[in-house]
Amino acid sequence: MKIAKDRGRKVRWLGFVLVVVAIVSASPARAQQDSEQRFQVPPPAPRIAAPVSKKTAVPKHLSEIDVPGLKPTMIPVNPTDPIAIVNGQIISRQQLADECVAREGKKVLELLIHRTLVEQALRNRKLEVTAAEIDQEIETVAKRFGISREAWLRTLDKERGISPVQYARDIIYPAIALRKLCAGRVQVTPNDLKMAFEAQYGDKLRCRMILVDKQAKAVQIWEDLRKNPNGFEKMAQEQSMDTGSRSLGGLLAEPMQRHAYPTTISDAAFHQLVDGDPLDRDPSHKPKDGDFTGPIQAADSGWIILRRESLVAADKTANLKDERVRMQTYEMVYQVKLKEAMILVFQDLLKQSAIENQLTGTVKLANEEQNPDFGVDHDVKLMSPQPEGKGRGTQGPAPDGSVSRTKLPPPAALSPEAAQQFEKLQRPLRPSGDTSNNTSNAPASPN
Repeated sequence: MKIAKDRGRKVRWLGFVLVVVAIVSASPARAQQDSEQRFQVPPPAPRIAAPVSKKTAVPKHLSEIDVPGLKPTMIPVNPTDPIAIVNGQIISRQQLADECVAREGKKVLELLIHRTLVEQALRNRKLEVTAAEIDQEIETVAKRFGISREAWLRTLDKERGISPVQYARDIIYPAIALRKLCAGRVQVTPNDLKMAFEAQYGDKLRCRMILVDKQAKAVQIWEDLRKNPNGFEKMAQEQSMDTGSRSLGGLLAEPMQRHAYPTTISDAAFHQLVDGDPLDRDPSHKPKDGDFTGPIQAADSGWIILRRESLVAADKTANLKDERVRMQTYEMVYQVKLKEAMILVFQDLLKQSAIENQLTGTVKLANEEQNPDFGVDHDVKLMSPQPEGKGRGTQGPAPDGSVSRTKLPPPAALSPEAAQQFEKLQRPLRPSGDTSNNTSNAPASPN
């Protein structure tokens, strides 16, 4: 069969890393952490393992990890063995396997490919992830929620359908592995700390927003607002495309922070609605409540106009010279930049790897981006037997000269938060009133 190159497959690979990062780093304080700017801190101090009694051996391998709620069950191992018997009629293990592959095979195989890439990278670097490290990581994540390890695992199993073994093997293991592969990549600069401090403790802008898809429409709305500034709320209800704020007259749920992501929006908003022209010394010209911005481009097909409702004053008691404040800021920046580094490391692994997926009929060449024909729509991969004279991997145009394009499904074991982040990777950036998504300078991390 002929399978067209899927130029969007990078998004699907990236989704795997976002899932790992989002679920592992989930915590009640996630919204606050995500709103911070990126900051290299010295690597975190090594964890000191709890003392182990002589009678209790520390597990050394992933297969030895002790997880609650598992009951060993003997199941058939041969393809022809019965897995169920219905009124004397046998359903074989092979029948079950075929059905599982047909329904979920693509997602599960993709997960196996991802994990294999990470395992290969660890071996090449002579690194390993032990069961003791996995156990400690699960404990750490559970403590962020203020619950026990067992309660956290039961919650995952009940609410997200992720078993303890799946959680340890498919989420915690690759997260620890990617962190180890990021050693030496994360640097926090003084400017990172300054920007993060300003984002956390500086002035915050409470505002309303109108979002439209065309520049001409944004300009027309801006002209109408100049004639009738008090009509902003009604205009937002009638014209704004943002469903989250439209019914509230464009009012955003949370105040905008300085240096918030995307910075093209936050920088313009603070310049026009807070700072004003630094060369203009006339106090009457300083921005005030009720002022609105000109049209600001938010994406290829998104333009917004913001109106200042009020200014949340900066916390004057906080000082970056305070060691406690500095370390908290430093740790937040480090974690954000670490997540970015994990994504980049995984992207590099994908670029350098050759992957032939026999289930979907797709081939990815190592460093294929360097191929001059990469990304040409009429190129296809032929993975089924071809007429004599043409071998596997031959390229040629599709019969009708077209390339099918389908929407990528979210990766397996995806949390609701990570699913939203994954969806955003497949469409132009669109601001909303949720600061956990729009005021972060971190990549969409499915936190």
